[in-house]
Amino acid sequence: MEKQMAHQETTNQAEQEVVAAGENRPEKSTSGTAAAFIFLAIILSLAAGGITFLLSQKLEQTRSELAQKLENTRNNLSQISVKVNGDMNARLLNVVDKVARISSEQQQFQAQVSQQQQATEALSKKLALSNQQMLQSIDVLFKQKGRKRIGWVLEEVEYLLLVANHSLKLQHNTATAIAALDAADARLLDTGDPGTIEIRTQIREEIQTLKALQQPDVVGMAGSLSSLIKMVPQLPIKYSQVNTRQKVKSMIEKKASQDAADLEQASKEFLHELRGLVVFRKLNETPKPLMTPEQQFFLQQNLQLKLETARSALLLGQQALFSESLQEAVSWMQAYFDTGAAQVKETIEELTTLQKMHIISQMPDISRSIKELRGYQSQLEQQQEAKS
Repeated sequence: MEKQMAHQETTNQAEQEVVAAGENRPEKSTSGTAAAFIFLAIILSLAAGGITFLLSQKLEQTRSELAQKLENTRNNLSQISVKVNGDMNARLLNVVDKVARISSEQQQFQAQVSQQQQATEALSKKLALSNQQMLQSIDVLFKQKGRKRIGWVLEEVEYLLLVANHSLKLQHNTATAIAALDAADARLLDTGDPGTIEIRTQIREEIQTLKALQQPDVVGMAGSLSSLIKMVPQLPIKYSQVNTRQKVKSMIEKKASQDAADLEQASKEFLHELRGLVVFRKLNETPKPLMTPEQQFFLQQNLQLKLETARSALLLGQQALFSESLQEAVSWMQAYFDTGAAQVKETIEELTTLQKMHIISQMPDISRSIKELRGYQSQLEQQQEAKS
C-alpha cells in the first residue's frame, strides 16, 4: 500500500513539472501538437499507475493466500505431530509395561527355580546321608553276624562263573554261559551284601555282551545235513552194475498182474523200463570198473557216515573237522556219483555252501567277573585275619 501511494505521488509530481514546463516554454505556432504529446504522456502515466496498482493488489492477494496456506500447513503439522507423539507415547508406555511384566515374571521364575534347586540339593543331601547310614548299618550287621555265612555262597558263585567260562571257551555254548551267569547274579542278589555290587555289575555286562553276540544257525545247518544223509541212497551212481535178471523178472511179474483192459498201457510201460536197462554215456575219462551192488551199498554207507561226522562236528563246534568232512563228501560225490543228474548237482552245491560257513564265532572274554569275585574273597579273608 505504501509503495502504491509513493508511486501516485511520483506521477503527480511529473505531471506538475510537465505543466510548468509548458507554461514556461514560448508559445509556438504548433501548440496543438504539444498538447497532444502532453495528453498522451498523461494517459500513459495513468495506465502505468493502474497496472502497477492491479499488480500490487494481485501480489498482495497472492501473499495473503500463501500466508493462509502456510498457517494451515503449520496447523496440520502441529496436529499430526501431536497425534504421532500421542501414539508413540502410548505404544512406548505399552512396551514398557510389557517389559516390566516380563521382568517381574522372570524374577518370579528365577525365585522358583532357586527354591527348587535348594529343595533338590537338600533332598540329595538327605538321600546321600540315608544311603550312607544304610550302608553303615548293613556293614555293622555283617560285622556283627560275621561274613563266614556268605563264604559258601561266594564259592558257589565262583563255580557258576567257572562253568560259564568253560562252556564258552571249550564248547562255544553261549546259552549255557548266559544261564550260569544269570544264576551267579541271582545268588549274589540273595546275599544282600553291598560289597558285591561291582561283581554283579561286571556279570551283567558280560551277559549283555553274550546276548549281543551273533551265532550261526547251527540247528538249521544240522537239519540240512540230516536231510542229505537220508537222500544218499536215492542218488544215482556213475559206475554201477544193473541186476538185469532180477529187474526183468520183476517187470514180467508186474506185467502179468495187469488187467486185460490195461494191456496196451502195460506194454508201453514195459518197453520204457526195458530201454532204461541200457544207458549210453559219452565219457571224457578212462572208464572205471562197474561197481557191484555190495560196493554201491558200502559207498553209500561211507558217504552217510562222512556226512554224519560233519553233523557231529557242527554240533560240537569243531570247525576243522566239519570243513574237512564236507570236502571229502563232495570229492566222493564228484568221483563216484552221476554229476549230470539234477539231484546230485543240487546236493554238491548245498554241501559246498555248508563247507564255506563258519560254525563258531569269536568268543568274548568273560573272566573279569571271576577276578572281581576272587579279589573280594581275598579282602574278606584279610578282614577275618585282622579280627582274629
